[in-house]
Order: sequence, then C-alpha cells, then structure tokens
Amino acid sequence: STGSCGSSGAGIPDIEDTLQMNDKQSDEDGEDGFAALHDTACANGEMTYKDPATGYSVFTELSHKKRGKCCGSGCRHCPYSHENVVDKVNRIQQPAFLYHARKDATDNEDSLFRCRQHAPTKVLFFSGGKDSFLTVRALVRQYYNSGKSSPFGLVLLTTFDSESRIIAHQDVHVENVVRQCQHMNISLLGVPMHRASKEPYAKKIHKALEVIRKDIGNGGISTLVFGDLHLDHIRSWRDNQLGALGYELEYPLWKANYEDLIVDLEASKVPCALTAVTVDSSNGISVGDMFDRDFSNMVTVKGIDGFGEKGEFHSLAQVWEVTRHTALGLPDVAQTTS
Repeated sequence: STGSCGSSGAGIPDIEDTLQMNDKQSDEDGEDGFAALHDTACANGEMTYKDPATGYSVFTELSHKKRGKCCGSGCRHCPYSHENVVDKVNRIQQPAFLYHARKDATDNEDSLFRCRQHAPTKVLFFSGGKDSFLTVRALVRQYYNSGKSSPFGLVLLTTFDSESRIIAHQDVHVENVVRQCQHMNISLLGVPMHRASKEPYAKKIHKALEVIRKDIGNGGISTLVFGDLHLDHIRSWRDNQLGALGYELEYPLWKANYEDLIVDLEASKVPCALTAVTVDSSNGISVGDMFDRDFSNMVTVKGIDGFGEKGEFHSLAQVWEVTRHTALGLPDVAQTTS
C-alpha cells in the first residue's frame, strides 16, 4: 500500500542498532556475516561464495563485472546500482536510486535542488516522518535565503530492511517515501540494510554516498544533513560514525523551539499520521492519530516529549495531500518552476 502503515508497540528494531549489535556478536561468536565472506572471495578471485545462512552459492561482484552489465534480477552484489531492475522498490539489494528528480519542460537551470555539475550536493538522511519533512522545508528556506548565490543540490537517503522493505522506527514501507519524493520532486537513494551481512553501518553508508557521488558528477557531496532535534547522544553517535567519512555534518533543526516547528508544520498544511507508537496504550495514543498542535500539547501534559523525540511515536508526512508549492514552502517566485 502507499498509505501510512504501522503498528503499536516497538515495531522493528532500529537497523543501525542491530548492525552495531551484529558487529559485536561477530567478534564474540567468531562467525562472519556474508559481507566478509564476499570480500574474501573477491580477494581470492572467486566467482561465488557459500551463503552462511542458506548454503546456497552466491555470485560475487567479480562475477557480475565479468558479465559486464546489470542483469535486472536484483542480485545481492550487483556493482551497477541495479540500473536494469524494473521494480527497484522491492528488488534492489545494493544502494540505488529509487527516484530521480524530473526535469520538466518548464523548469530552468535555477530549479530547486537541481544536482548540477560543479555545484555541491547535500544528502539528507530521510525517514519520511515529520522531522525529516521539516528539515526539507528548512533547506528550502536556506536555498532561497541565500539569494540562490550558492545553489546546492539535494538527494534524500533512506535506509530500510532488505527483507521487509520497512523503514526502522517509522514502521512504513519504503514505497511511501518514494511517493513523497515523487510529489516533492527530490531525488531519493534507497539503501537496503542486510542484517545477516554484519557489514558496519558506516561502510554501507560510504557505499551509498559513492553511488550518489558518481551520479551527480563534479559538484560532489558537501554535506550530510540530519533532522535531529535535541538528543545529544544521537548527534554524538552520528558525529563519531559518519563524521569520519570526510563530509561536513549539518543539523538544521538542532535545538529548534517546538512552537516554531509546529508553526512551520501548520504552514505546510501537510497532515502527519502516526505510524508507530511505543508508549503504553493507556496514554491514549495510537497508530493513525494525526500529529498536530493539539496532539503535541496533549502528550506534553502526559509527560511525553511533544515531538516524540525519545521514540515515543513516529509519523509519516503525507505531502501528497497538498500541492508541492505549499508542502515545500516555495516562495512565489518559484511557483512557476515547481
């Protein structure tokens, strides 16, 4: 489905936490995930390796390179960004674009967030929830407040479970984010996360960023952007894990006043539906509730963070319910090219 979907309770575990746990388990149990087995096979010039979970033979990246092109089957180690896969949402196993921003006949070279040669590109880690959406709006303001003297491109990056195709925490299928990006006309890179690979999270993100870098050309990636609000340990984790990749890290909503965020969400007119709830049902919060000013005030009275920043609830921004111009907060001068 392309509507909101989710469940009460904890939902699926956070994929980043799971991958870090896998790293520790690998050290403790002495068993490698398939990523290490694949790397060893490639180093030895082998065309296949034995999957530790199923016992099946799996083609290595060397085998695919020998073929010379993507076969379109969604292979585990495809080195071609799955360029010939038709149903990318459900089939990709490596980082690949799930949506490329269209260039309409009415657009010009000043179009919002166009990834251009020789212009830097920002990569926003995007979950589809209200905080991620408000971060997009903050970047729109940043873009136009600069007088477009320093234009930058934007690509959204979404990680999801490789088997269920569900985005951790949000408990929504990645197809929902594809629908958001189609409506906003912002490029989206999907990054399937394999629990059995035991590949370090930062290494997987590095591979994803390389796919973006090759796609956008000489401008390169300048900044990794996150929609975190105020949890210091989350920011520290990102700084430590991803700061080492060599990019600037940006937090446009950091320490933002909740009233300002609510006002901005109201201005967008975008409805945000709860897709996952982790607090006890006695609090009167359930999947399907709409996040708005009244809801935020209500949960605050109950001692719950007004934006669910501690994981109490998660949402999906239904941007398709309003025009792109309104959702993104584009200035009037941009309306003719939106």
